[in-house]
Amino acid sequence: MKNRLHKHVAFLLVLASLLTFSGCSSSGEAETAVQQAAGEQETAAETTPETSVLEALPVEDLGGMSFRMLGVSYPTRRNFPVEEETGEAVNDALVRRDLAVSEMLNVVIESQAEDKADSVTKIVKDTVIAGDAVCDMIISDIASSLMTLMTGGSLLDMRQMDNLSLAENWWSYGMYENASINGRQYITMGDISPMKYYAPYCLAYNQKLGADYGYSDLYEEVLNGTWTVDMFHTMLEDANKDLDGDGDIDKDDFHGYAHVDTTITAWSHYTGAGQMLSTTDADGKIVIPIGSDNSVTVIEKLRTILGYSPDFNAGNNDTMIMFMEDRALFFGNSYSNIIANFREMESDFSVIPTPKYNEDQEHYYSFINTWCLGGVGVPVTCQNPDATGLVMEALGRASYLEVRPALYETTIKSKVSRNAQNAQILDIIFDNTYIDCNGLFNIGGSADVVGQAILGDVEFASAYAAVQKKMDTAIEDLMKIGQ
Repeated sequence: MKNRLHKHVAFLLVLASLLTFSGCSSSGEAETAVQQAAGEQETAAETTPETSVLEALPVEDLGGMSFRMLGVSYPTRRNFPVEEETGEAVNDALVRRDLAVSEMLNVVIESQAEDKADSVTKIVKDTVIAGDAVCDMIISDIASSLMTLMTGGSLLDMRQMDNLSLAENWWSYGMYENASINGRQYITMGDISPMKYYAPYCLAYNQKLGADYGYSDLYEEVLNGTWTVDMFHTMLEDANKDLDGDGDIDKDDFHGYAHVDTTITAWSHYTGAGQMLSTTDADGKIVIPIGSDNSVTVIEKLRTILGYSPDFNAGNNDTMIMFMEDRALFFGNSYSNIIANFREMESDFSVIPTPKYNEDQEHYYSFINTWCLGGVGVPVTCQNPDATGLVMEALGRASYLEVRPALYETTIKSKVSRNAQNAQILDIIFDNTYIDCNGLFNIGGSADVVGQAILGDVEFASAYAAVQKKMDTAIEDLMKIGQ
């Protein structure tokens, strides 16, 4: 007992020493969890002092149990640490986190890092079929890996695991509120995975070019709530220029908005404008609201802005080069692209959320790119779900205090963000991420219809009518998961 008390006190001292660095909000207090819903944002939990994160954590001796994590992790996309501190901020924070939780719960934390999500998926599928318990927790991309495992019956409903508080600040409340099925939750995101910060879609804005065009740096517009679709449209309307005089606007010319014409881009602007791809009714059934008059109005406006596409197929590298060479006013993609590629850019740029529909919309929303490597799940072969939930919760809370500041404050804000005001806007982006079931499942092809209509490939009404039957069938199939 004396030894366990000593370990508990040591753990509290380690985490307590982090409190001066914890949290990514400007107040330094725990963030308020928010409901990611169009047009309104409800408080999910009262803002509480950081000390409650420690005081409320159950302490249990797990008797040296092995807690095994399997996932995608490599130096530039790190979810797991190497064995010891190296001087790299995120790695060292992960090392300290694992050590503190190991000491507190008397658990041995192990990680198996894979280079590709496909490898993670295969390992889990094969071991589930064999009835083996290869790991207790998975970290991988949502779009291909965790979605495949979930629909194949390989993931556990995490809401049935004691000790996990999935609506709290160190997990994704947006996932909790909008991506459950019949009250079951198989996938989440959280501070336990540093890659969660790479996932939101946002815009990079070239401040030098903006000044040349007579525009402001857009900081005040974002902070004042006046950064809207109409303002974005005005800035893009006459921006494209044929620089080489060949009569075409191609990858060697100037663009108002350098982006890849994919549904992720369209969905990001659609949900950023306050719309939802799906919601649930009072009985927990999935509802698709994209045929409403309001939705159609937003689609038509975004189609005017994004439907124009130069006569070439611009890949991600092309759009990044355009922006870095001062040949695009805006660049749009997940934040991972900005972290990885724009640190050495000569011209100053700011990072801002996708615009609101209008000033009446209370909040900005940043769509989660589900191909990023920040999804979390638990395999059905997990041998001790309650103990696993306790370790995951402890790791999540410790990550909130240790890993978040290392990645967010040191790696993101100080190295990528170029001034304090832009760092404040990063808080807005990361505190207001959005995803829903249709953004995950593309139910009956209905989310694709939204994307294709916005990008100018299809006429919305007829395309939506054509998928209605498939959509209804897909909803019924989804509602059967876990039954």
